[in-house]
Amino acid sequence: MKLIVLALLACGQLALSSPVGKSSSTAAGSLSEDTEVLIEFDRLFNKLHYDIDYKLRIYRMQHSVRLKNLNAQFISRYAFAITDIQHMKQHAKEEILEHALQIGDTQNPCIVAANDEAIRRATQAARDLSIVSEKIYGEMATVSRVMFYPIVDQIQVNSTFFQYAVLDKLGRDNALIHIQETLADLAFLYMQNADAVDRVVATLDHEVEAFQDVVNELRRGIWPQIDEIARSYIFNMEQLIEEALQCA
Repeated sequence: MKLIVLALLACGQLALSSPVGKSSSTAAGSLSEDTEVLIEFDRLFNKLHYDIDYKLRIYRMQHSVRLKNLNAQFISRYAFAITDIQHMKQHAKEEILEHALQIGDTQNPCIVAANDEAIRRATQAARDLSIVSEKIYGEMATVSRVMFYPIVDQIQVNSTFFQYAVLDKLGRDNALIHIQETLADLAFLYMQNADAVDRVVATLDHEVEAFQDVVNELRRGIWPQIDEIARSYIFNMEQLIEEALQCA
């Protein structure tokens, strides 16, 4: 309602501009009214910026929480795989050592080769996990850099314009002789952006949904890889233990 009143006021002032010869006191009164309208427009534009900025802060905070939770999920998955690998590595070491003591030859070439192979396989498993970790980091960094933060930054830049919209207009127009046109243009600009907050929310909701889709796809692809690295290592180490137990 206030917007409509302001628009009508600005347009009304444009249509009913004071004729030449009007008294200076009336002109002064008109200028005072125009100034009040300018101040009110400035307040409305600043309020619009504040509302958008408030929404952006919420979305930034929520996105940070999402990233933190995703990190925790992936790290937890890693922890299970690393724990299984470490347990199997220790088990293999103990089994091979025990067999070496049984045959009374810890420097048996077959035993030494088994130990070297156990170390090699553990090192390879660690490298495989590092590659997967690098892929996760790269994907998450890319989708954040491409799909979320650029949109937030652009919205922030656009909303900042509202903070100096009135001043910008006054700097472009001759407010002394075209104040009514200036007020009408400001009213039109505000009417164009009155639903700016709703557009921001719709845009960011879409970006969040797209980000979540990418992350879900990443999770579906990466988690099996992490599990497979651990399973393959355990399977191969079990075979290595069986071979080492044949050393004589």
